Amino acid sequence: MTLVVIHAGFHKTGTTSVQTALTENAERLAPHLRVLLKPDFKPLTDAARACSVAPGDQSVAAVGRRAARVFRRLDRDDPRPVVLCSEDLSGHVPGRHGLCRYAATPRIMASLAETVRERFGDGTDLRFYFSTRAPEPWLRSTWWQNLRSTRLTADLDRYSETLAEGADLGRVVQEVAEAVAPCPVTSVALEDSRTRTEGPLAPLLDLTGLDPEARAALVIPLAANVRPDIGLEEVFLALNRSALKDRPLSEAKKHLRRIAYRQAGMH
Repeated sequence: MTLVVIHAGFHKTGTTSVQTALTENAERLAPHLRVLLKPDFKPLTDAARACSVAPGDQSVAAVGRRAARVFRRLDRDDPRPVVLCSEDLSGHVPGRHGLCRYAATPRIMASLAETVRERFGDGTDLRFYFSTRAPEPWLRSTWWQNLRSTRLTADLDRYSETLAEGADLGRVVQEVAEAVAPCPVTSVALEDSRTRTEGPLAPLLDLTGLDPEARAALVIPLAANVRPDIGLEEVFLALNRSALKDRPLSEAKKHLRRIAYRQAGMH
């Protein structure tokens, strides 16, 4: 029986740290797990993000077709568990493209589940994992993400009011569980996972049943994609509200971020 674990989100819940750890330990993990990250299935994440914006039957079917291409590359006789890991499998981060919550994620996960069963059989041990986060820090973190990456002009209070429903990540997990039943769906809050030895990677490793000796040999990097706390938020908000054209605006924000990271000793 093939074990397939899908870690599909959510954004700003430690997913970059998880993916960085998986990348840096690729050689150590290869004898035990088949790890696929976003570069291994970008057409699938593109389809998932498109589906989140327009979640109709055609876009859901496109997710299924892209997923089938990914799973067809995997040997059904290989005994190693499969790990698929990217927050973009859940779609676009709320706050973009008019999205206020992960409304399409249950349908996307159901499509993935169907595709996995078609490839590996109905007896496949398919498990879904979602990292979550308390509403207030999640809203603050996604606001910053959208502030620096888009032309968002709403302040944090206005943004939080608009996305209040989307901050209930537990509700999305429950909706996914209903959509993919009887496949188990596990969720762990970043506030809990970050205190463990392997940090946010730990709950995912739990689901894979990785050999304890192999697990102990992993090298866990420092937390990734951490925001420098030097007050750039108000600066970026003012820049987004300015008359700067998009290209110079983007260049200005990138330059300021480089300065901030350098000052904070992050790069």
